[in-house]
Amino acid sequence: MPENFIKVACAEDIGPGKLARARIGDKRILLANVDGEIFATDELCTHEDASLYNGALHHDCVSCPLHGSRFSVRTGEPREEPATEPLRTYSVRIEGKDILVAVDDT
Repeated sequence: MPENFIKVACAEDIGPGKLARARIGDKRILLANVDGEIFATDELCTHEDASLYNGALHHDCVSCPLHGSRFSVRTGEPREEPATEPLRTYSVRIEGKDILVAVDDT
């Protein structure tokens, strides 16, 4: 199934080391700027559905503010318990100043 890229943010609004969030339909997307590269994952922790936007970004890992789980924003993989399930990741494309995230119908 082909990916549909949707504009979700402006690149200049998310500086290095910063997080942002967007909504595409019913999907809550977390955007993370790691040294100028933008990554997109699900915004909710897989352990307790806490908003990762309220967590902290350290290097390429975001920490959950509820129980401290950490996830790689590059791969979605959990790096620290209690979370054991990975976050879903999304393809990102930058066009001019626009951040586009690929979504599908699943």
